[in-house]
Amino acid sequence: MSFDDPADQRFHPNDGCPLFSERLEEHLVAVQKGLAPNRGQFCGNCYTPVSRDTTTCAHCGQDARTGRKTVDAVPREIAEALIKQRKVEAKWVNGFAYLGLLIAMVGGIALVLAVPFFKDRLIYATIAYGLILLIGGRVLAGVLGGYYGDRIGFERARRETISTWERWVATRDATQT
Repeated sequence: MSFDDPADQRFHPNDGCPLFSERLEEHLVAVQKGLAPNRGQFCGNCYTPVSRDTTTCAHCGQDARTGRKTVDAVPREIAEALIKQRKVEAKWVNGFAYLGLLIAMVGGIALVLAVPFFKDRLIYATIAYGLILLIGGRVLAGVLGGYYGDRIGFERARRETISTWERWVATRDATQT
């Protein structure tokens, strides 16, 4: 696996919102699971974990010497934004996956009932329906949930994350002046 291959790289939206870096997501998931404390050193702009001697955030480019100083905890609102983003994404992915299963179930029954060969051959109809359900359900759930649900869920969740981020930045900037 090459790190230069675009297929191996994580998707980074170009929407002006620095949330969420991969490191921040990993940290917040660990905090949520109780595996890590919400303490450390974080970029004062995007809250990506940084080392104590980091002067420029690798994720957003914020210079801690001239811009926002690093912080020792990720704000609760930012952690909640990730939880909400993941819930919205999961809702869409799962919804589309279940739609794929439903299509396979109904389509399999319709096919078995529509083909005259299966009318007097119940064992063949059962085998055909089982295969349609097994293969079709897996393929349709994967395609609908894994591609369409993922894309739609990400876009909708990202819009909400951007809105949350903009409100947070306005509040943060208003209290610091």
